[in-house]
Amino acid sequence: MVNINFEEVVAHNDLVDFIEKDTAWEGAWTFEKILSHKKVKKGNKDYRGAGANCLVLWSAGEQTWEPLHDRSGKSGLWIDDPVTVAIYASDNGLLDEPGWKLPGLKKIAKTQKKLIRMANDAKLHSFRSEPICMCGFQVPRNHAEALELDQVNGNTMWIDAETTELDQIDEHKSFVDKGVGFNPGSDCKLIRAHMAYAVKHDGRHKARLVAGGHLAETPINSACSSVVSLRGARLLAFTGELNGLKVWSTDIGNVYLETHTDQKVHYVIAGPEFGDREGHVLIMSKALCGLHSSGLRWSERLADVLREMGFFTSHCEKYIWMRDKGDHYECIAVHVDDLMIASKDPDLIIKMLMEKHQFKLKGACPTKFHLGCDFFRDEEGVLCHAPKKHIKKILENCRRIFGTWPKLATSPLTAGDHPELDTSELLNKDDQKACPSSIGAPQWVIQIGRFDIQTAVMTLSCYGAMPRQGHLDRVKRIHGC
Repeated sequence: MVNINFEEVVAHNDLVDFIEKDTAWEGAWTFEKILSHKKVKKGNKDYRGAGANCLVLWSAGEQTWEPLHDRSGKSGLWIDDPVTVAIYASDNGLLDEPGWKLPGLKKIAKTQKKLIRMANDAKLHSFRSEPICMCGFQVPRNHAEALELDQVNGNTMWIDAETTELDQIDEHKSFVDKGVGFNPGSDCKLIRAHMAYAVKHDGRHKARLVAGGHLAETPINSACSSVVSLRGARLLAFTGELNGLKVWSTDIGNVYLETHTDQKVHYVIAGPEFGDREGHVLIMSKALCGLHSSGLRWSERLADVLREMGFFTSHCEKYIWMRDKGDHYECIAVHVDDLMIASKDPDLIIKMLMEKHQFKLKGACPTKFHLGCDFFRDEEGVLCHAPKKHIKKILENCRRIFGTWPKLATSPLTAGDHPELDTSELLNKDDQKACPSSIGAPQWVIQIGRFDIQTAVMTLSCYGAMPRQGHLDRVKRIHGC
């Protein structure tokens, strides 16, 4: 009598041995995968003991035809790597074909698929249940978890963030409330909407209602919003300063809610975050975050407004708008919802956007901080820019995550350093999460001026998947220089 449980254990052990096998063992080639197969019969010049030969891609890049096993049955692909053979046979429907009826082949193929499925389920469960942290704060995944975190923390920061978002949505009349049980008809498609949560560098808690755009029809054409290049923003500031213009910056609040959506056939069922409106049928009338076309709709809305004000697009930079004022040109650089304005009277442009077009502008003033970069004047009155505030936020975030400020360093990496040879211990789970984000944080700083750390950051970006303690120490050194 065959012990089925024993067979499962044996098959599992075979798989574990295969996974843990040292594929880099010197003196033996390993094959990457099986590319094809062909039947061979006794007497054929290619016959080498098995009824089937396989086209093998070797780790060295070569391709050769090899038998499933040799005449003795003690070597060959089936003996060296039964799991790969089983997977190929299963994927190509060969398990019952002549020449492929090898002992245990079906069992391994079945067990392999089961183990892969169990591993994927375990990863998904871990992803859904493991805490998410940003800037030293735990971030909820849904409304229920937001309530729970507020109770644990003894405050209402997440619920206040939700309330602020819903108040803005109501203010912009983003939904048409049809109440409970309303049937919008077959032409109207139900999609989901949920709260997405984040923590800003300064500790502000933010919540944003996001529509399930993946459930909507994907547009054929591009649906990107307007994003000026950093070079374009610098050119505007430079030409404005050169021609004696005032350079101002402002931010348009809730830009997607400023425009109507072209996807008016969508509706959502209000969730618990809507309070008394839970269960109501809400027909979308504004371009919510998450919809495919929201960015494009906002870009078109702003473009129409600027054209009405007499602006036209620059030939050298698509998202810099210009207006002829006779002795000079007024310019506006658009980066989604951030505007940089160069004009002799920028306050007049701000008032027109607010009063005539009803945009809700925030922080309209002479440019001091724009796209992560500080603008200031030196002791001689020369306009300068440097990522001071952004670097300060990165350092504060580093202190929140690791508990200490990074030590001062004179260079990003030491001379002759070789991170690829690092053999220090692997990081624990928390540090494994913190290390990639700490490597990614300085990348925008490089874009806006700190070119001296570019090589070091690029080098350490290779180790985000499985960083070691030595890699983390190098990241902290970059933060300290």
